[in-house]
Amino acid sequence: MRRTVSTVALGVVAAVVIGVIATNCGSDTTAPKNKTYVANLNPAAESTAVTTTGTGTATFIDLGSEIDWTLDLTNMTGVTLSHIHLGDVHAVAPNAGPVIINLFLPNGATGLLNGRVAHGSITNANNAGISLDSLRVLFNNGHSYANVHTTAHPPGEIRDQIHPVP
Repeated sequence: MRRTVSTVALGVVAAVVIGVIATNCGSDTTAPKNKTYVANLNPAAESTAVTTTGTGTATFIDLGSEIDWTLDLTNMTGVTLSHIHLGDVHAVAPNAGPVIINLFLPNGATGLLNGRVAHGSITNANNAGISLDSLRVLFNNGHSYANVHTTAHPPGEIRDQIHPVP
């Protein structure tokens, strides 16, 4: 009888220890964080002198099998398109890098925009132009930028290099 009680007690203790370990392994404090990249869009980063009060933020969150993105704009009028270009900070017209991913393509110039204007996911399946692995390399090394084009500034009104958030 004594042996049976000891065996049951040992089994209960083992079950509790395994439960505690399993619970702690999934805690948010130890789980890896998704890598985030950002472009703080502003007129000073454009290749030509631009006068505007417009700004924006393009945020990219790497989830592994996809990169989710959002585009938030403030005080932007007449937006015609926004996208990611291949190129470092010195890639300016007429030698600006090619477009590699479209972010926002309205059906004609917009009115005043404030807030989230677009969001989406980039996957290998929905973007044949560049693989996620190649996109990560560009983001990590500052070799891509996001910009927003407007009717007032067709080459681009606001821009910034996409870079990792520390």
